[in-house]
Amino acid sequence: MSSTKPHSAQTLFDGIMQFIAESRELLESGAVMELAGLDDQVRSLCDAVLQLSQEERVLYADRLQHVLADLQILGEAMVTQRDLVAEEIRSISHHKKAASAYRVAEASDGYKNEEDQ
Repeated sequence: MSSTKPHSAQTLFDGIMQFIAESRELLESGAVMELAGLDDQVRSLCDAVLQLSQEERVLYADRLQHVLADLQILGEAMVTQRDLVAEEIRSISHHKKAASAYRVAEASDGYKNEEDQ
């Protein structure tokens, strides 16, 4: 077994798993996360695993499934966060419309009151 190829795959696995863990923490804190480069990392991981012998690839198969599952969970969490943010934006928009309508109604009431005098 070559020590550089498995080490490279192991390093890539570790990096992706750390990225996923940090992304979860960011989501939980409500922060916006940046996914730039993740697809390149995953592609590099897949390429590194393909360079391994069949025996070595079998050893990484479960880890690849785990990474895939974690990425799917992260994706679902991101969709949930996106939906919550979209709802907040809609709510703000409704509040602004209501406040604007209230100001217009107040102004027109004031106008009518002046005419009554």
